[in-house]
Amino acid sequence: MKTSNVILSGVGSLILASAASAGYAGLSAETSSHSGTNVLGQSWSLDVVRIFVDLENAGDRLDAVYGSEANGLVIGTTAEFYQNAAGGDSSLQINAALFGVYNSVEYDTFVTIGNYNSTGDALLVQAVDFSNFSTEVTTDNGTWVVTPDDIQGEGSGGRVLIGQFSFAAGTGGVDSMYGSVNLQGSSADGSTWEATGQWLPAPGAFALLGLAGLAGRRRRRN
Repeated sequence: MKTSNVILSGVGSLILASAASAGYAGLSAETSSHSGTNVLGQSWSLDVVRIFVDLENAGDRLDAVYGSEANGLVIGTTAEFYQNAAGGDSSLQINAALFGVYNSVEYDTFVTIGNYNSTGDALLVQAVDFSNFSTEVTTDNGTWVVTPDDIQGEGSGGRVLIGQFSFAAGTGGVDSMYGSVNLQGSSADGSTWEATGQWLPAPGAFALLGLAGLAGRRRRRN
């Protein structure tokens, strides 16, 4: 397995000013490659992108990823996300008991807060559109969320996973991704922090394609 980390930054941060407060330190991505053979003898090879919310201090946490009418949520790709038939749209549908049989399920595409599978998962998902999750997930009035008492919102190592996005090897990856998310959590002192319009741009033309696509959806809604 090969793993690397990148900081998500670029043209999007210059185009859209976003609101943020203490507790939130930004977005980052971890990329890795995985391959194997399942119990049916079928070989697979995947490139995996994990998107994290980075927190400033111990005791900070993430509680919600959301989209609103004013600030829509979209995470998409100009390629195609890998979707495992035994997986699902969120970590709630990722069953760790299947990993030893259909081992590629572990690397399915899904959204989450903190958890990598359904074990002990307290995630709630409301009004998020997964109907085109082969290329993107969207909402302008929905969320995936945990309560302030759920330990998974604290993440690990100062960061919280918000989604895993996988591709057939060589077909996409972080450079093909675009998007904008809104986030809410709390700081160690108990105060609430919020960050809106946080962009996930890929370099160059791909980022512009993502911005153009989001703008087109907003025009159609209006």
